[in-house]
Amino acid sequence: MNHSEEHNHTAWLPEDGLAIDWDSPATDINKGSLAHEPDAGLSYEHGNYSTTRSDFDQYEAELIDKLVRTDRLRVFYNPVFGLFSPPGDALDEFLGRVAEAALGRVEPELKQLRNRFELQLEQVREAQAAKGFRSESLNLDSFISHKLHFFESESRLADMFSTLAGAVFGTTQARARTDAFPREEVELHEDLARIEQEASEALTALYAEYLTLANEYDVFEIGLQPDNIQVIRRMLLWVPTVVVSSQ
Repeated sequence: MNHSEEHNHTAWLPEDGLAIDWDSPATDINKGSLAHEPDAGLSYEHGNYSTTRSDFDQYEAELIDKLVRTDRLRVFYNPVFGLFSPPGDALDEFLGRVAEAALGRVEPELKQLRNRFELQLEQVREAQAAKGFRSESLNLDSFISHKLHFFESESRLADMFSTLAGAVFGTTQARARTDAFPREEVELHEDLARIEQEASEALTALYAEYLTLANEYDVFEIGLQPDNIQVIRRMLLWVPTVVVSSQ
């Protein structure tokens, strides 16, 4: 991994030979907060500060030592697809990428399932049509009723499979019908209900596989080594503070 970040670290200059405290930042630095010279109306607070070059070398070494001990780069990893997150990415962002990869993995199987159940529906349609030609009781009402049943089943199957890519396995429930129907349509209803139920169960199983793929991740925390840290610049700053005086 090749990754770099730039950070600013500040600490109050210690007095009387005390150790510098990098755990307590003196101020936040941004481009708009720095000036080349102080305001003329500000007074300077004197102190016994250590400001030799060797002192600053020691302060820098102590900062590097602190970063090596405490700082970590955190990355997420999905072993199924071999995906790593960039350092600093939130887990939700990474899982979104994994979900897209997982959806691509299951989409071919989804298409195969849809083709299989559409074929079963067509076979039932052909069987019912063959029975209708041989039936003496075939009439217009019965013909229209059969058409409506097939249309409803086709619509429900289409909804089941289309919601996978759009809403990630949103609707996988088979129909639950309690209304009465003519005796001659019992077999048709049973066949259509069976197809829808099998489709629902197959999608539920595929959904479980999808969730397993999409939610699997490991967390890697990468520590720093001293040679990973480069000090670009070091500066001595005067920081204005508010002095509260008691009357």
